[in-house]
Amino acid sequence: MKKFISQTLSFILHPIFIPLWFAIVLINSGYFLNSFLNINFYTSYIWLLFTIMILLPIIIVIFSQQLGLIENFDSSIPIDRIKILLIILLADFFLYFFFKKLNIPVFYLLPIRISIILSILLAIFSSFMNVSIHSAGWMSLFSSLYVLQCRLIEINIVWIIVILPILWGLACYARHSAGKHNSLQLIAGGILGALTGLTILFM
Repeated sequence: MKKFISQTLSFILHPIFIPLWFAIVLINSGYFLNSFLNINFYTSYIWLLFTIMILLPIIIVIFSQQLGLIENFDSSIPIDRIKILLIILLADFFLYFFFKKLNIPVFYLLPIRISIILSILLAIFSSFMNVSIHSAGWMSLFSSLYVLQCRLIEINIVWIIVILPILWGLACYARHSAGKHNSLQLIAGGILGALTGLTILFM
C-alpha cells in the first residue's frame, strides 16, 4: 500500500507538469497584461505548453524506451536521467523560440525559461549525483512565485504559503518512501530549485 501511494504521488506530482501549473497560476495572477487576454490566447498558450513541454517529451521517452535507449521515465541511471532532461530541454527550446517568433510578452515565457534553466542544472548535477528532480521542480515553482509576489505581481498567497509547500513535501515524501532518493538528494534538489526560481529576479 505504501509503495502504491508513493508511486501514485510520484506520478501525479511529476515535475514535467510544473510548467503547466506555473502558466495557469500566471494567467490567473494580477499581472496587468492578463486583463487584455482573450480566451483564444489563453487556450492556445496552455495547449501549446501541454503539447510541446509535456506530451511530446513523454512520447519521445516512451519511444526511446521501446528502442532500448532509455530504461524508463523514472530511471535513476545517470545517463538515462541526462537523456530525458535533454529531451525536455530540446522541447523547451523549440517552444521558447516559437513563442519568441510570435512576440509573446516575456511574462508568459517565464515557465519555459525556468524549465530550461532547471533542466540544464539538473542535467549537470545528474552526472555525479542522483539529485531529486521532483524536489527541484516543486521548489523552483515555489521560489518563482514567491519572487513574483515580492515584485508586486499579485499571486494568490494560498499557493505560496499553503499549496506549494504541501505539494513539495508530498513529492519529497513519495520519492523517499519509494527509495528513489535519500534526504541529501532531496535537499540538493530543493536548493537547485530555489536557486532556479531566484533567476526570475534577472528576467
